[in-house]
Formats: sequence, structure tokens, C-alpha cells
Amino acid sequence: MQGIEPKFHSSLTDRMEYYRGLLKKTAGDPEIQPSDMISKISELSELYEDYLAQKKQLERSIKNYRQYHDDLRKQLTLRVRELKRKVRQK
Repeated sequence: MQGIEPKFHSSLTDRMEYYRGLLKKTAGDPEIQPSDMISKISELSELYEDYLAQKKQLERSIKNYRQYHDDLRKQLTLRVRELKRKVRQK
């Protein structure tokens, strides 16, 4: 997944998989309390929302960096052209 720091991404996905596995195990357990199930579901939902927010932020950062890099490249290209013209005119 481009733009996501590997450690952060794997940590979040590992936690999400852990909670998903717990939910699957406890879904068939008749002794589980509904409040426990709700808290696990909400934790999983919060992790997923956090993941999406971080992903969006990192994608924006990459887009901004790419734009900044392109702008610098354009400025440098124009400056090099100006310098070449000056050298040819002399």
C-alpha cells in the first residue's frame, strides 16, 4: 500500500485482525455478555477509523510533497534556461 508507513500499517492491521478473530470466536459463545461484544466491536471500529484517517493524512502529505517537488523542478528548469540564454548571449 503506497504512502503508508509499513510499521504503522502492519501494527494497525495486526490489531484489527486480532479483534476480528476475537469477534469470530466469541460470536458463537453463549456465555459472552452483549456489553463485551459491543465494546469489542466499537474498538475494532475505532481502529479502522484511525487507520482510514492516518491513511488519508499520509496520502495528502505525499500529494503535497509531490506538488512541492514538481514546483521546485519547474523553477529550476526555468532558472537553468535563463542561465543558458545568458551564456549564449555572451
